[in-house]
Amino acid sequence: MKTVTHQPFLAQVMQQLHTYGPNTLEQCLLVFPTQLSIDYFQPLLDKLLNNRAEWESGRLPTCLTLHQLMLTHSKMDLAHPFILVRELHALAHEILNKKETFEQFYPWGITLLQDFNYLDTYLIHAADLFLALMHQKQLTTPLEIRNFLDQNPLLQQAMHLSLFQKKEVSLFWEKLPLLYQAFTQNLIQQGKGYEGLCYRIASEKSTLETIISYQKIMCIGFNLLSPAEEQFIVQCKAVMPVVFFWDADAHYVDNEMHVAGYYLRKYRQKKCFQESFPAALETYFNDGHKKIVITEMGATVAEVQAVVDALQEKTEQGVPKFLPTQTAIVISGTYLLMPLLDRLSSLPMQLHCRLNYPLSATVIYTLIEKLVHLWEQSTTSSAKICSGISSCSCKHVMHNLANSLALLHPFVETSIQAKITAILKWIPNFESDLGAFIDKLGLFSLWLDDYNKGLLHYLYDILSFLDNHFIHDHTLFLDLNRTALQHILAYIAPLIEVVGDSCTVRCLLQALKESTMLFHQHNPMTGLYIIEVSQSHNLDFEHIFFMDMREGAFPRLSHENSFLPYNIRNNFGLPLAHSATERITAYGFYRLLQRAQSSYCSYTKQTHLGIVNQRSRFLLQLTFGTTLKIIEKQLPVNFTVLPTPVISIEKDDKVMQLLEKFLVKEDLISSNITPSALMSYLHCPLQFYFSYLLELKQTVLPKDGTTALELGTLLHHIMEKLYRPFIGIKVDKSIVMQLQSKIQTVIQETVPLGSDSHLSSALLEKLLERVLQLDYADTPFTLLGVEVGKKEPMAMVLDLDIDKKRQVCLSGIIDRIDIKGDTIRIIDYKIGASNSKIVSMAALFDSAAIKKNKAIFQLVFYAWLYNAIYGANHQQGIMPYLINIRELFSAPPGICMQQPDHAKKYGLMEDIRPYLPAFEEQLLKLLLEIFDPTIPFRQTADLSVCSYCPYVRICQRD
Repeated sequence: MKTVTHQPFLAQVMQQLHTYGPNTLEQCLLVFPTQLSIDYFQPLLDKLLNNRAEWESGRLPTCLTLHQLMLTHSKMDLAHPFILVRELHALAHEILNKKETFEQFYPWGITLLQDFNYLDTYLIHAADLFLALMHQKQLTTPLEIRNFLDQNPLLQQAMHLSLFQKKEVSLFWEKLPLLYQAFTQNLIQQGKGYEGLCYRIASEKSTLETIISYQKIMCIGFNLLSPAEEQFIVQCKAVMPVVFFWDADAHYVDNEMHVAGYYLRKYRQKKCFQESFPAALETYFNDGHKKIVITEMGATVAEVQAVVDALQEKTEQGVPKFLPTQTAIVISGTYLLMPLLDRLSSLPMQLHCRLNYPLSATVIYTLIEKLVHLWEQSTTSSAKICSGISSCSCKHVMHNLANSLALLHPFVETSIQAKITAILKWIPNFESDLGAFIDKLGLFSLWLDDYNKGLLHYLYDILSFLDNHFIHDHTLFLDLNRTALQHILAYIAPLIEVVGDSCTVRCLLQALKESTMLFHQHNPMTGLYIIEVSQSHNLDFEHIFFMDMREGAFPRLSHENSFLPYNIRNNFGLPLAHSATERITAYGFYRLLQRAQSSYCSYTKQTHLGIVNQRSRFLLQLTFGTTLKIIEKQLPVNFTVLPTPVISIEKDDKVMQLLEKFLVKEDLISSNITPSALMSYLHCPLQFYFSYLLELKQTVLPKDGTTALELGTLLHHIMEKLYRPFIGIKVDKSIVMQLQSKIQTVIQETVPLGSDSHLSSALLEKLLERVLQLDYADTPFTLLGVEVGKKEPMAMVLDLDIDKKRQVCLSGIIDRIDIKGDTIRIIDYKIGASNSKIVSMAALFDSAAIKKNKAIFQLVFYAWLYNAIYGANHQQGIMPYLINIRELFSAPPGICMQQPDHAKKYGLMEDIRPYLPAFEEQLLKLLLEIFDPTIPFRQTADLSVCSYCPYVRICQRD
């Protein structure tokens, strides 16, 4: 028994079953909302049969979840979601004329699949919904948009986006009914489908051959039934008795305002369910002996630790205060799941759970990422690894191989671990000769020399090897990763047969990263239950720990991508994610409180980022809406604040040796100094040391945002792609117009797969059209190069000393170089925030101002580099031409210099050559400082620099 004071709900059901004889009971079908309910119920049923002598020859009744029953009745197989999206992609290409690659289609294909699933689960007449949707979209025509924009000048420039064009609107809304119909018909013919389609088929079947072998159906402890599930039950009720056992309490069902009883009140009013509800519901909720403790925690780690400590408490008699067989931990979402399982793994306590665990949080998923990188490195090399790979690529392959083997090591048998240890010791000796190293890999040679296989075969072979040699020990850590391994193998196996070698890396990784796996620990009689609140149907415990009960987590915020607007969903009876989540969570919370005698609710007042949390609305309702005695506590966390150490790296012999890689030795160049490296030093000398000398991997992106960085990279790549065919050609207006017509096509080919790819495409289209408008106005000009220095280094050697004892090589990559009239333009595109005005060349080397001047510094460096290399061969002026993407619509390109005779007046720098000697003088001073052994690499005093530094945690300035 999981409760002591009050009889559990399922024990009450068992009392009802006592009234049936063995012959009758074995002809009953018991239907539950979750498999976890069956886990809890099965031991009770076994106990009944064992204690009743007359049942010795009786069989157990069949126990199924409603999901299992409906799938069986539909005679449809649940199809692999990846395969479903591929089929949807093929139909979209045919019906919608959608010329997208599978990678580009995948995000919105997943969204379409989710919408179709809802339509079928809720038995929506798709044609009616799509007609209403199309009508709503047609209310906003391009003409009406233009009339609106005429009254809003600030929005007029946004009309460059193709998202407002009628053809984009009709793409979805006019042909969506055809896509849905063709897609579902194809699936039905194949006998497979997504869950909603299987449910619709099951609910519409007139013959019930699946259940005719039973005499009675018992539906136990349901709260929410979808329309498809309701209709199926009604059909069952027409051919045989259907008995309902409702797990409800008068406290929340009889209160019309109580959200926890929302669904049960609806069913009590429906004719088909009315008679199954008792005339008066019992109540256990307002038991005056209940103990409810609400604790405000100072930190997340304290919340987890408090539960773990409580589970180790003992009574005066020396027995555990919270017996695992009477206790449960309840969570909402996965935020605390990983640290909780980590801490529970140290306790000598069995667990029972069926949890959706994020696959990306396992070591096995990290291993998959490493293996994919290994496979990519192998497939992109021009020849077999053993003969044609460069020393640089060889090091990268070795590095990935070492990381992959290290990740594999904890999961394999002892004999395999010994082989991995030996290989890891050999790797440093073979960094430049993979061919010789492969011969020593033995079992692991397929990791490198099987690159001719497709990705899925490659992964499946390696993971099958791991599965065959997985260590036999059972710990929580090993069980989690064993489950992850089996989940991925089961995910990949059907893809090999259907998709073959055409599976793309990005789609596979994204699908795996976003997936969850069912983590199951089976100890229903002896284990501590860990349950998701929305899956807690029918379960009762004497003691319950509710964790992470902050607003936004309990109930958790729900968001689902959908092409169906809010009003359409509401009007057609589709669930609204936030409302449904609140009602389901409320029922789970209050139902668990019904029979529990001690409940401990905790939440963290403040996150580790300093964000203040509010306690859950359910805790407020519990405090002010009941007469229960509630104890409130606070458990602050007192941290000892230690002084942050000051880091200063003296330039001893070892550090000077690291710097020597930038020096030219015997006409050989090891590494070049780039403007990015110089700017890094000006920002913070210690940052330069970490990044360019120690070459530490940057794991934190600047706070300027990932989007800006990605857009900048994409814009550079697309501009190169557009202009490269015209190098050496005089570009006129017709060529620019030709480039403008190619924007959408090139964007589709370039923008990577992602949840915000459509937004990125729209922004890029807008920005590219503006850049080409500028180019159109500047025609004609002759294009000299794009991404100059990318393929062949654009570099020059600079003397640090008069006697030329020390020389450094400086290099850079220039976005574009062209000639307009008598001026050579050095063009640089900048998407981040940047300044376009400077006072003097010396100001560019001011560390306090480098953040706002970095774009100008980089462009002036490029102009200096170009002049130093090619200046003797021409007499044209050199103009630094900065195109600031953020100011495309408000300011002209270029750099402005303060006029010497007027402190507030700036003039456009049309020829930079007169200013270059001053720039070179300051540049030399900076280089001498970097190579000066008496000046250490110190932290910057400007803490604002630390806010976007990837090494902020090393310096403890976060």
